[in-house]
Amino acid sequence: MDAVNIKNLSVSFDGKEVLSISELDIKACAVTVITGISGSGKSTLLRSINRLNECFKNCRTSGDITVTLANKPRSVYAYPPEYLRQKVGMVFQRPNVLPVSIEKNFLIPLVHGADLSHKNAVRVMEEKLKTVGLWDEVKDRLNVLANALSGGQQQRLCIARALSLDPEILLLDEPTSSLDKRSEEFVEEYILAISSTVTVIAVTHNAVQAQKLGAGFADMDMINKLF
Repeated sequence: MDAVNIKNLSVSFDGKEVLSISELDIKACAVTVITGISGSGKSTLLRSINRLNECFKNCRTSGDITVTLANKPRSVYAYPPEYLRQKVGMVFQRPNVLPVSIEKNFLIPLVHGADLSHKNAVRVMEEKLKTVGLWDEVKDRLNVLANALSGGQQQRLCIARALSLDPEILLLDEPTSSLDKRSEEFVEEYILAISSTVTVIAVTHNAVQAQKLGAGFADMDMINKLF
């Protein structure tokens, strides 16, 4: 079964086409690794899947993108953007923590976005911070501003926050580029662990990481031909 189906996708900025894909199918519950030279459209492709390109006024997109959520394939345009981005989560190359405390970085989306109780939101926060190996480092300072953390810690927080919303598809744009080796391994191991239940689409320039995450999947070679 496929999680994402793309046909005749074209994305342009200021009238200049930066991405053109005639057809692409991405398997569900697997890791698909996207590689390619800088400027080849990898990040644009990720943002197309959860409609983040719409945030750029100079961007124009045409074509069909279908995602399968809750076993139902539907066009991405059939979903409200907020819901789509919850179920098709994205982690960016640079950490994008909210300018509030570590705890509120979780409570805001979980309580106000996902309608969890405060108690359940705190439970999920702890679980996901442990998953990325960050809990022991921050459990005694959850009220500290998130942007006071190191870059690597901020990125792990962003990954944990995305996972806390239980996405069915997770888009990763160079997610470990700012992490130290230990943190990178934590994240890679977790990506592989969740890939049996979550569709992961990961952009990376790290050849070793690409082999580790994408080994055994034909999708990698197919996608490389697009760029």
